Amino acid sequence: MSVFLSTLYVIFKHHFGQTFQKVIAYIRKLTGCNALSQALYQLIGRCEFGTKNQKIAIVEGLYVLFRELLPSQAKRTGPIIDDAEVFEYSNVCWSYLMSQSKEDNHEAYAAMALICEGSGKRLCEPVRIPGIHSVFDRVYILDKIKSGEKIPGCSEETLKETSIKRATDIERILLSLPCANSFSKWISFGSGQNFQVNPEKTFDEMTEGMSQYSHLQVTPPLQIMSLGLEQYSLVYISKGNLCVCEERDKANPWEARFHDFLTGKERTVDVRELARQLGDSRMDQTLKMNTVPKEAILVLVDASSSMTGQCYTSWKKIDAVKQLFHSFSDRTMAYDFPHVIGLVKVASDVKFHKFTESLEIFKVIVGTLEAQGCTLLYDALNRGHSELQNMKKSFPNCRLRMLCLTDGDDQGSSSDPVQVAVKLIDANIVVDSVLLGQEQNTILHGISNVTGGCCFKPETSKEALKLFEMETVLSLERRKLKKKFEASSVKTLADLTKIFQSHGFDDTPEVVHPDELSHKVTLAENALKKKIQESKTGRFMEKDKRILEELKYLHCDPHPYCTVLPSETDFSFWKILLKGPPDTPYADGAFELYCQFGAEYPLKPPLVRFLTPIYHCNVNSVGRICHTIFDRNYSAHVTMKEILDAVFGLLIAPEAEDPLDSILAEELQSSRDKYMEQAQQSAAQAAATSIEDLEKKLVGEDLRQVEIPSHLVCKLSRKMFIDPVITPYGNIYERQAIEDALKKEKTDPHNNRPLEEKDLKPNKEMKRMARKYRESQIEESA
Repeated sequence: MSVFLSTLYVIFKHHFGQTFQKVIAYIRKLTGCNALSQALYQLIGRCEFGTKNQKIAIVEGLYVLFRELLPSQAKRTGPIIDDAEVFEYSNVCWSYLMSQSKEDNHEAYAAMALICEGSGKRLCEPVRIPGIHSVFDRVYILDKIKSGEKIPGCSEETLKETSIKRATDIERILLSLPCANSFSKWISFGSGQNFQVNPEKTFDEMTEGMSQYSHLQVTPPLQIMSLGLEQYSLVYISKGNLCVCEERDKANPWEARFHDFLTGKERTVDVRELARQLGDSRMDQTLKMNTVPKEAILVLVDASSSMTGQCYTSWKKIDAVKQLFHSFSDRTMAYDFPHVIGLVKVASDVKFHKFTESLEIFKVIVGTLEAQGCTLLYDALNRGHSELQNMKKSFPNCRLRMLCLTDGDDQGSSSDPVQVAVKLIDANIVVDSVLLGQEQNTILHGISNVTGGCCFKPETSKEALKLFEMETVLSLERRKLKKKFEASSVKTLADLTKIFQSHGFDDTPEVVHPDELSHKVTLAENALKKKIQESKTGRFMEKDKRILEELKYLHCDPHPYCTVLPSETDFSFWKILLKGPPDTPYADGAFELYCQFGAEYPLKPPLVRFLTPIYHCNVNSVGRICHTIFDRNYSAHVTMKEILDAVFGLLIAPEAEDPLDSILAEELQSSRDKYMEQAQQSAAQAAATSIEDLEKKLVGEDLRQVEIPSHLVCKLSRKMFIDPVITPYGNIYERQAIEDALKKEKTDPHNNRPLEEKDLKPNKEMKRMARKYRESQIEESA
């Protein structure tokens, strides 16, 4: 929301007045929403603060308009932007609207006075009289009639009360604007598109278009000190909080005054300290970024003549490079990593394309490459070192990486590979390489390893494409990095080539997990008692209140297949044990997941990942889950019970149309039986430990020594009821336990009489008693 409000304020400051009428006319044409256009005209065109309804019209109207302009599932004009992130691109949308509105005509407005012409007071009961277009107050006219005084311009010689007509049009305006003394009425004509918008530019083109409007670009903190910088600039003062820099402090040249729209207050900030906190040391906008990147990746694409050779049976190497780069781009954009990407074409020359947050233009460039010339690979690595060093100067906390897509053969470089390797080690630049074809270039393999990177040599096209679905390949943040070599240990070419004898090619980079995974977990009731007690004595953030409510609900009404175990030291980190759904390949498996509630929860969804490996097209190799409940279908009202249901539901019905693992999705669609068999085998190997044993391992048996009334315990599962059912013979069981028993023998375990699943009925009374008991477990703290 800070981006939306700050951008609107900057628009107001830079475009106030009649010059903005073309933009409003264009917005009216796109939306057909007169309420939105009128509110914008009053705010930006006339500096009139509107009513609550007009503010709602601006926020809701612009949201719908921006949503239509930005890429979505229906309009794939760029990387898909989730509904919750629409306002984060307000500056992109405004620059597009202003650039497209240049050819539109000004709108016409008529000034309407809301003051009685005779008394000079604000109208209360507006009326009109014959012969005069002006509006009067009824009380004023009645006084004139009573005194017999003639009103100049009235067409009746003797004005009668019956001749007075209500001015209903003015009445509506008065009701809408209770404090205004005038109103500008739109008197132009034209029909709108009712928000049915088809942008005339791609998202990349819209982003590039911001270069015309410097005040809509995010300004680096240190650039505020530059002479000639425009007043009212957009600057981040913390992660996710975009503010407006209003002016510099004349007494202290390193301090500036900001308007913080999230708090509604003015703040004076030292820009040097701000630059240090944000990790943004740019003095200008040579590198134009909307946010501070966490990782800068320079992709080296080999387009030399050697790339005309064959690989993967039917592909040319150059075509393979194009496919792999497209796969890398698509996944990087889909995961919305905080990365910037640069591109280097490697052939007889080394051509650098500057770093950007958007990859669409690079996809076009790579798609048109033709294989020709020699391979200046080491020169390209040397150039990459220089460009990444420049990035480091601007963003000191940014990780640096090079990704080489090549057959590995260098031809004609003037740079020494040993010297290049040493420079890369000293600069802390990780080099990953993907080798195509049959060649085994042990020099590039060595450079990758000494810098702490990986060298991959996929044997098939499927392996190659799958590589770029791994988060550990796409992002260093998710990877447990190898230990890089000491620069002093790399002195000769042999020091690089001999590494292959002991290390070989990499398969899957090791994933790094949150530190909280090593923390001890406890039962939900124990965590709740402690946290409820804390909430009475200290300040409790909204995020913590919501987590507390979610855990209370899951404790009192548990998911029948999920056990939640919060961390003893961090209430916002949970481990989750999930039993596989019946009648699926995962039925005999027990899976461990974790849930991490970020600082922006519940506005942003929690991070939920599998720890136990699972063979599933909607779960990738490091446990990321693809489900709409984590992106476009998420809202702050979504509960953790709904999230657990969604994850559980994915195991019942995989969604091959929206996969994280495209290879498994293809297998599911083309050979479903094989997919199911593999999933079952994988679950048998990786998830064979029972839920009970996992819980004992994580929590400890001592925490399970809780006295539970015997009538609330299922005789089969020996656990408290969650989803109790009753048989025709009056026996009560936990649904999951009795259904498992009936798969072995179709009899009631208590009396051996015939029984089938269809005979089981929910026992609402037992469920109520179990819930009441669980509530009593935490009542003494509440």
